[in-house]
Amino acid sequence: MAGDPAEAAAALLLPPGVAHDALAQNRSVRESATTPALRRYAGVVYDGLGYEGLPERVQRVAGRDVLIFSGLWGVLRGNEPVPDYRVPAKAVLPGIGAAARFWRKVLDRELPAMLGRGLIVDLRSSDYAAMWRPGPALAGRIVVARLLSPLPRGGLGVISYNSKSAKGRLAAALLSQVADGGSVRSADDVARTWLALGGEVDRADSGRLDLVTRSAPGTRS
Repeated sequence: MAGDPAEAAAALLLPPGVAHDALAQNRSVRESATTPALRRYAGVVYDGLGYEGLPERVQRVAGRDVLIFSGLWGVLRGNEPVPDYRVPAKAVLPGIGAAARFWRKVLDRELPAMLGRGLIVDLRSSDYAAMWRPGPALAGRIVVARLLSPLPRGGLGVISYNSKSAKGRLAAALLSQVADGGSVRSADDVARTWLALGGEVDRADSGRLDLVTRSAPGTRS
């Protein structure tokens, strides 16, 4: 693959407009300058989080407590240094296969030690959820939060942009709460934080939250 840019771009799911630069970044990843993960990654979730605008005390908590799933690195803490690269979890790599499947056994072994003792709020998309599925020992500590929006034809569902932005805003609010001396110990605490942001709760139980944005159908919030 190293000698065939088109094949490499296809395996990494790179759009034509970014493939050339992304492949160059991957080739130089060992020598690339690094920056903390929460500054390196970009996109709608990170726009919603607004890391650069958070108070320093909240940034410290984010660096310690946020775990970011990566197709190349497995899992990173928010303050870990990361070079520029492009390897999505859905990539299928020669000699390795699907990146998500490769990481599953590794993370089953290594990730529990990174999770501490408190509540785990799981905001992963399906691509990254495929990299690790918590076992029974962690079931009582994990809350999976879905961020839903009103659909144009009625009902609730995931509208990608709205969901990602809302996840970022929820994460920022939870981190701020912890940084200010509060606690996030249960699904009810997460639900209350979302309600304080002006959202709604459609479903709440010990391990699952369906939270609703107030965006009008098809809009970006």
